[in-house]
Amino acid sequence: MFTILLNKIVGILEANSLIQEVFSYEVEEFTGDPVAVIVPSANESEYNTTQENIRLYAFTIKLFVKRTSPRTVQDADRIMRDLVDSVIDDFDHQYLFNGITNPTGYTFINVFAMPSAWGYSGREDEYRAAEVNLKCRVSVDRNLIG
Repeated sequence: MFTILLNKIVGILEANSLIQEVFSYEVEEFTGDPVAVIVPSANESEYNTTQENIRLYAFTIKLFVKRTSPRTVQDADRIMRDLVDSVIDDFDHQYLFNGITNPTGYTFINVFAMPSAWGYSGREDEYRAAEVNLKCRVSVDRNLIG
């Protein structure tokens, strides 16, 4: 299920016109700007009924905006604020992940985004960075999964 959800998240972020590059893995160097890097970050499961459990699949979207010339640090902060808002908006609009194909026994319920830590990254704080945490809620029928 992690791969199915990750692919959907990548597709949503690739459609965001404010993002130039989207990666589904940790990358060493960027060629575009701004950049989004998505990585699975956690999972939880809790009892729902005698037949079903609810799982949370968590992902961290790391956003990077270059702060160096010709951009100013003030511009980088403004761009990052707009970028974080747009990413959260994307997942508010797509909260049901329309078109997702669920494996047998899995039913996607919804996704919700929460802003998280802001900071800097790279040599001499080359990038303004922010993380948006996503949680994807999935119902799992214990009798139907392998």
